[in-house]
Amino acid sequence: MSAPTTTIAAAHDASASLRVLVRPGEGLGFRLAGVPVDEIAAGDEAARLRALLADPAVAVLVVESELLAALPQAPLRRAAQRGLPIVLPFTLPRRYGDAGAGRDYLAALIRRAIGYHIKLDGTGGRR
Repeated sequence: MSAPTTTIAAAHDASASLRVLVRPGEGLGFRLAGVPVDEIAAGDEAARLRALLADPAVAVLVVESELLAALPQAPLRRAAQRGLPIVLPFTLPRRYGDAGAGRDYLAALIRRAIGYHIKLDGTGGRR
């Protein structure tokens, strides 16, 4: 019974942080926005993931989808069972005009968290 209390407290802890995981050379936009970025080279995935999952200050891991596919799945499943950190995949647009993927996953994550479906249309308020 204490696990949910710990998870809720950690999620609302001011020191809890967001980290973005990408391949080398793909983190500039996030850095410009002031977000901490971990650029993970091929072959370093398992060690870096273990370190980030063991860090109690990390509340959200935003992971590029191609990198996520290369990460070991067992530690990710354990993190999902604990509830923290939340792993949020995204796809970088590779060409001008690409919106990226992941809207369905993000909508499902929001619905699970708040119990209500939110439409993510990607128009940026334009119609």
